[in-house]
Amino acid sequence: MFRSVVSLFTPARGLAGSARSLNQSKQAQHLEFLQKFYTPELLQSIKVAETAISPADVMAMKKRGFRGKSKIGVTDLDSDYSKSDPKWEEPIVYPNQGVGRTPYPQIPQIQGPDRTDLVLRFPQAKAKGKRQGNPTTREMAADLAKLTGLDARYIEKLYVRPIIMKRVSCQTGKGKIASFFVLTVVGDGNGTVGLGIGKSREGVRVAARKAHWNAVKNLTPIPRYDNRTILGEIEYKYHAVKMFIKSAPVGFGLRVNPNIFEICQAAGIKDLRGKIYKSRNPVLVCQGFVEALTKQRRIEDLAAGRGKKIVDLRKVYYSA
Repeated sequence: MFRSVVSLFTPARGLAGSARSLNQSKQAQHLEFLQKFYTPELLQSIKVAETAISPADVMAMKKRGFRGKSKIGVTDLDSDYSKSDPKWEEPIVYPNQGVGRTPYPQIPQIQGPDRTDLVLRFPQAKAKGKRQGNPTTREMAADLAKLTGLDARYIEKLYVRPIIMKRVSCQTGKGKIASFFVLTVVGDGNGTVGLGIGKSREGVRVAARKAHWNAVKNLTPIPRYDNRTILGEIEYKYHAVKMFIKSAPVGFGLRVNPNIFEICQAAGIKDLRGKIYKSRNPVLVCQGFVEALTKQRRIEDLAAGRGKKIVDLRKVYYSA
C-alpha cells in the first residue's frame, strides 16, 4: 500500500527516466543474444534496417494480429504475394538433379550471404543406366521368376548343361556371316526338364545365355516310374530319327545315346536303355527324346484303362 501511494506522487520525469533505462537494458540483452548467431557486419545491417521502421508502424501491425502486413510494397490486405510477384512463378530447381534436365542455380554461400561472388557447386549427378556386361545368375533368375512365376531360388538351383556349342557360318550377299549356336538342357532332377536353343552373332556367351533363358521357359514335367526310369517301352519317330527306349531294373544305369544321357541326368532318370536308328542328328535326337517322354502314358491312366489297381499293375506288394 505504501509503495502504491508513493508511486502516485512520483514525478513524471522520474517515470520517463526509468522507462528509458529499462528499454536500453532490453536492447542490450537483445543485442547480446543476436551476437551469438550473427557476425558483427550482419548485426550492423540489422540495426540499420530496424531504424528504418517507425515504432508507430510496428504497434499498428501488432494490433492487426496475424493479418497484419507491412505498408511497404503492396498495401492491399487481400493480395497474395506468392501470385502477384513474378519471381515466385519461376520453377523450383533443386540441386543434384540429373544431367541435361535443368541448369544448376547459383546457391549463395551460407557463411557469407551478403557476398554474391561466393557460389556453392554440387557435383553433377550421373544418369542411371543399365548395368553393363552379362547379367549374373541371380539377376537372370529374378527376371525369369517374373516371367514364369517360378521361385527365383528354384531357378538358381536348376541343373544346367550345354549339349551343343558350335560356330556356324551363313553365306549371304555380304559374305559369310559367322554366328554361334547353343543347345542347353535344364532340369531339377525330379521329373522336370526343358530344352532351349540360343543363337547370337555377338559371341558364344550370349548364345548360351539365350539358350538357358529359353530352356527355363520350356520346363515341362515328365512321368517317371519309381522316380528312376520310364514305364514300359517307347518306340518313337521324330523327323528322321527313330528311337527305341526301354525301362531298366534298379542299378542298371544309363546305357543310351550321349545326348540322351545328359537329358536323363537333368530329368532325374537313373535307369534306362535305348537305341537310336537312322539319323543321329543331336538336335533332333534331344527334341525327339523330350517329346517322347512327355507323350508317354502315366501308370494311373494305364491302370484306369485296364480296370486294375495301380498296385496290381506295378506288381509290388508290401506285407504289414
